[in-house]
Amino acid sequence: MSGNILVADSDPNIVEIVTESLRSEGYHTESASDGQEAMSKFREFDPDLVILDTVLPVIGGLQVCENIRVEPGKREIPIIIMSGGLNGSSVAEGFRHGASDVIKKPFSIEEITARANNFLTRAGEEKKQRMEGGEKDFEYFQREFKRKVLNLRTLFDLSQDFNRLKDPDELVHILCLTLIGQLGIGSVAIFRLQKNDYNLLEYAGGMGIETNILQTVNFSKESGLIKYLSKFDNFIDLANRGIPGAGRREAHFLVKLGLKYCFPLIIKENLIGIILVGEKINCREYSDNDIEMFRLLCHSAANALENARLYTELQDTYLSTIRVLVSTIEAKDPYTSGHTDRVAGYSSKLARRMGMSKKEIETIEFGAALHDIGKLGVYENILNKSSALTEKEWIMVKSHPEIGANIIRDMSFLKHASDLVRHHHERLDGSGYPDGLKGDEISLGAKIIAVADSFDAMTSNRPYRKPLTYPEAIEQLRMQSNKFDAEIVETFAEIIESRVKVT
Repeated sequence: MSGNILVADSDPNIVEIVTESLRSEGYHTESASDGQEAMSKFREFDPDLVILDTVLPVIGGLQVCENIRVEPGKREIPIIIMSGGLNGSSVAEGFRHGASDVIKKPFSIEEITARANNFLTRAGEEKKQRMEGGEKDFEYFQREFKRKVLNLRTLFDLSQDFNRLKDPDELVHILCLTLIGQLGIGSVAIFRLQKNDYNLLEYAGGMGIETNILQTVNFSKESGLIKYLSKFDNFIDLANRGIPGAGRREAHFLVKLGLKYCFPLIIKENLIGIILVGEKINCREYSDNDIEMFRLLCHSAANALENARLYTELQDTYLSTIRVLVSTIEAKDPYTSGHTDRVAGYSSKLARRMGMSKKEIETIEFGAALHDIGKLGVYENILNKSSALTEKEWIMVKSHPEIGANIIRDMSFLKHASDLVRHHHERLDGSGYPDGLKGDEISLGAKIIAVADSFDAMTSNRPYRKPLTYPEAIEQLRMQSNKFDAEIVETFAEIIESRVKVT
């Protein structure tokens, strides 16, 4: 192989590894450690390919990418972006700034050299075609080469990635990014079956469109556009005059929002969603290869969305069963009625206010909803006892976090919540149970549930005492800063003061 490659990264170890590997493939390389140097080397070295990190000193990697794209005669040079903190937004940002590809750190040397080989092979063949066959032959080669690059292995890898995602919202986000990245689409929207009504499709997510409008839209499977689309397993032009009646009006509405084509997602002859796309970013028409790639991606997406839906339904079934068990505990004790729901609500609001991720919030919601399930293993007469507990009875009560964690630990989607169930009675000073953890040995989620659980216990009526007012309970938590996390307590106080009228 031959060609010039510029590598820009602030980490000299990465630069050395990548450049040495590329040289062993026969390429000439130059390197830069910051964005300003990268632009200078780009103009001097005139590379055929650029590989750069998103985080560069002086000038950021994305800005360098954008600067290269406006250099005279350099718009078509392939640029591979490397990112250590790769997520949905960073991938989209890379493509918007002109990246040809985005690769996640840490990466394998085989992966980056393979991508370099692909881009430079394609560039060389394009140049040869332009010289030998003129523009018409070049366009034909470009289509055929794209078909080879986007091969079955790529589709298989994407399908594997889709099917590994169990969170329907995360899956929709990745689908949108994949369509934008693979096909250069400017806008995409996905509709899927409503959770509680399988006759309606609701907006699930998208990019490059008026999200606020689409969030208010539902489509019925029994009429209009969706009924028409359910007859097809193909790429549909929304401007098609063959779409009948109400369906044509719905299609016209979507076209006005910038969406031009649609593909129905069908599983076993049942439509489970639709994917809508707008114009390509380069404003060119969709080629036959684009349409074929879109069709194959949509088939993979349909299977992944259905799997995610079934997984979510299974989760809900498990949780409903467990919550019924928890409710039997509360039914035995009128003084704890609604306790679990209140603790789950408090914990969820706390986690959101503290900026935790969606996955972390979900885990805390599960842990809070199930924090007292271990009381199924404690005798009812002990739980409802109005007088002081004996030492033996107290030992039984203190066993409920461990019992609860053991009940749910073998459920894969609840394995992280089992830690919260086990440790929601731990205290910062080590006086809690069952493990006597201290300080940072206690997870943030368990600390959050501890505050929510204690607050609700203080403000609930008991046979042996009257409830505290909300301000009194907050003050009690503040006074026990050796037991409860002060930052969590103050955040919780803000929530209570802003949402509940204090009397």
